[in-house]
Amino acid sequence: MTRQSLTKTFSVDYYSEIDNKRYTGEFTIKKMSIRDLAALGVRKSQLNGGMYFDSNNPGRGVDEGTDDLNAMIAQLEISVKKAPAWWDLDNLADNMLIGQVYKEVLTFESSFLNRNATRASDSGSGEGRSEGSVSETNTSGGHGPVVESKVPASLEP
Repeated sequence: MTRQSLTKTFSVDYYSEIDNKRYTGEFTIKKMSIRDLAALGVRKSQLNGGMYFDSNNPGRGVDEGTDDLNAMIAQLEISVKKAPAWWDLDNLADNMLIGQVYKEVLTFESSFLNRNATRASDSGSGEGRSEGSVSETNTSGGHGPVVESKVPASLEP
């Protein structure tokens, strides 16, 4: 069995109507480690100013859009290891451009989950071998992905 690479390189060719500029270049991203996942939560909290989105308490904390955007920024800061010179989240204004890169990051992260799920189902027992087992738990106590699985609709390329 071949082992999936923990990094991926892809190209972007995007014309921004907001900036009236074409953005091209190569990105290298990495599979997030356990330590990265822990850092992701901390970084998102920092970007949110220590607050969070709570659908049960509207008007307290940050709004859902800000929470989603900050989750995306935090993951991009951690996952993107090599980027073109123009990739500067402090100076980019086109959400669609950022969404395009984020979609690549999510697809790459998901490829590991899909591979592990296939491996587990192929074992016949539904449990898989220890190296292929995945248990995903979210903070609400239910089961779900540890990393976001979709690009917020407002940022879809």
